[in-house]
Amino acid sequence: MAQAIEDQSRPASAWEVTAAPADERRRGRRRGRIGLYLALGFVVALTLIAVLAPILAPYDPIKQDLGNAIASASAQHPLGTDEFGRDVLSRLIWGTRPALLGVLVAIVTACAIGLPWGLIAGYAGGTVDLVLMRIADALLVLPGLVIALAITTALGANLTNAMLAVGIVFSPILARVLRSGVLTVRDREYVVVTRMYGLPARHRMLFHVLPNAMAPALIQITLLTGITFLVQAALGFLGIGVSPPSPSWGDSLSAAYKFIIVDPAAVLAPGIVIVLTVLAVYRIGDAVRDRLEIPA
Repeated sequence: MAQAIEDQSRPASAWEVTAAPADERRRGRRRGRIGLYLALGFVVALTLIAVLAPILAPYDPIKQDLGNAIASASAQHPLGTDEFGRDVLSRLIWGTRPALLGVLVAIVTACAIGLPWGLIAGYAGGTVDLVLMRIADALLVLPGLVIALAITTALGANLTNAMLAVGIVFSPILARVLRSGVLTVRDREYVVVTRMYGLPARHRMLFHVLPNAMAPALIQITLLTGITFLVQAALGFLGIGVSPPSPSWGDSLSAAYKFIIVDPAAVLAPGIVIVLTVLAVYRIGDAVRDRLEIPA
């Protein structure tokens, strides 16, 4: 007993003080790696599901069976059926295709518009920067979803047009982030040296400024990717994007929500898929930020 009391009263050694935080950091890194591997595995699984949807789906996603509508989970239908008797699992599997395709269209559109926008504004400076950033500010003040709905209505309500609209809405966000990165590198020594050697401005921008200013923009792209999944699901919930009866995650959530009183568990499957996808994308974004050593 006296020995135990003496051990408790003994001050910790310097090795013990430094070893404890080091062990904690190692455990944190290990947990972080596990989370990253799970996120990457989930995204890869989604991609494989989208490619192999005709093989993996147990039923035709648009085939109706009105005599088996709003059926609970069973061996024949693991996630039940919707109001038209369509298999929910099959619709979720096939809905992976428009989900990934729509996000790809939106992010490519945002990058195609936002990256040149921010690069030119940050590198040119002066009046050009002022005008381009005021345009970005004007677009950012307006509600993004409302703008996307307006553009989709003007172009036509289909998946491609809806995601093009989302990409246009996101482009000023990406432009402002890249501009801030360009401002930090445009006057550095290696850029000044290229100017002294007489390299064209386009060459300096593309090969010397842009690669060194892209780190914050890469983080923003991963964040926008997660948000795009949510926006696409919201548009599908509102009936905009994928035309019925073609399956989509938002449409599956909308169909389940209509009968939430009768079958509350029906909203869980599409909701969980959407949430897990967004969390996986965000975890990958955190890993990219840590890799580039960008503060949170």
